[in-house]
Amino acid sequence: MDIEIAIEIKNVDADMIKPLRHAELRKGQDFSSTSYLRDNEVSTFHLAAILDRKIVTCATFYPEKSKNLNAIKSYRLRGLATASSFQRKGYARELIIAAFLELKAKGADFVWCNARIIALGFYKSIGFKIKGDQFDIETIGPHYFMYKEI
Repeated sequence: MDIEIAIEIKNVDADMIKPLRHAELRKGQDFSSTSYLRDNEVSTFHLAAILDRKIVTCATFYPEKSKNLNAIKSYRLRGLATASSFQRKGYARELIIAAFLELKAKGADFVWCNARIIALGFYKSIGFKIKGDQFDIETIGPHYFMYKEI
C-alpha cells in the first residue's frame, strides 16, 4: 500500500535553504556562494516545500525592478532548487503556485528571474515568458531573462 505524504509549503529563514541551494545550484563552489545580498532584508521571503520534515524545494523572492519590464512592483525569483531525488514530482510547481498567491497579496504585478537553460521548460509550463537573448552568468552558465505577470 502506497502512503502519500502531504507536502507543506511555508516561509523559512534563508539559512534553512542554503544547503539545498549549495547542493543543487552551486555544486563545486564555496558554500558562501549560497548567500544572496538581499537574503535578510525585511521585504525578502523564502519558501520551502517540506516533505516528511525535509526541505525538498526552495525559492527566494524580493522586490527588484528590471530594465526589461515596465512594472510597478516587480519581484525577483532566485535560487529555485529541488533536491535531485525529488525532482519532476510537482513540488516546485506547488511552491511556485503558493508564491504567486503571496506575491499577489504583496501587490506584485510581475515576477522575473534569470533562468538556466535546463529550467526553461519548467518556467514556460508555469506561465513564464522569455524576453531577450541568451546570456551567460560566469561560473553558472547560459540563462534567459524570464517573467510572468501576476
